[in-house]
Amino acid sequence: MQVVANPSTLLTKVSESINLSIKIFDKHGNGVQFSEVKISNILAMDRQGYIRKDSGKFHFEDITNNKSYDGDNFISYTNKNGELKVKVSDPHGIGVRTFLKISADYFVSKKIAVIFTVPTSPNNLYARMYGHMTDVLLVNKLLFHRPALFSERTGDQVYHYLNEDWAKFTWYNGEDFCKTQNARLPDKDELLDFYYVHSGDDLFSNYGWPIVDNFNYGWTSSSIRNMYFRDPLHFYVNFLNGKIDKGIISNIFTVFCVQEKK
Repeated sequence: MQVVANPSTLLTKVSESINLSIKIFDKHGNGVQFSEVKISNILAMDRQGYIRKDSGKFHFEDITNNKSYDGDNFISYTNKNGELKVKVSDPHGIGVRTFLKISADYFVSKKIAVIFTVPTSPNNLYARMYGHMTDVLLVNKLLFHRPALFSERTGDQVYHYLNEDWAKFTWYNGEDFCKTQNARLPDKDELLDFYYVHSGDDLFSNYGWPIVDNFNYGWTSSSIRNMYFRDPLHFYVNFLNGKIDKGIISNIFTVFCVQEKK
């Protein structure tokens, strides 16, 4: 059995496909016509090595025989040259590595592992799922960094969304975190400008950032004194509607660290 994959890395996005060209040979090296080929989903694992049973069903598009199938077990047949071409996709996947067994006539078999990445997880070792999230966005010569995973920096509160844990911070802890990244908190005008270009809906829909309800308030460095509070109040921006308000330093919000583009 020969299996050729495109891309050869067996890694692509959930919105794309992996093309498999499978050829079955007899003992003389000739292609076997009408050989039964079965592709079975053995198991799926997240990036941290845990078995997952909550990912979506695969979609198999049989190019050779002009048919398609959704499920965990796909069966089809080779053409007169002993070839079978299949496009495999994971449109409802959650960002897992899936081990597939390809067998022919219950006699020969081969195992491969395919990965379909999701936009809602970063592409790093701290992420729970395999992802391709955009890490940085440029607005007005400022680099805005995505929020931190809780495993990247322990925050004051964790927000679980789409299989990832995100960190939220009090004002001072958010400021300290940005400093460790050689960055800073944006002031209120900078963060508002960022919102006008990338609202919460845009950040989530187009870049995978989890800017949704309960993770939509972003701290700024701008502050104001109030006679009733010992510490200054700091402004924050609501990324669901663009409104700006003041919070006490113990409030726990999202942090976007910024750097000047060099």
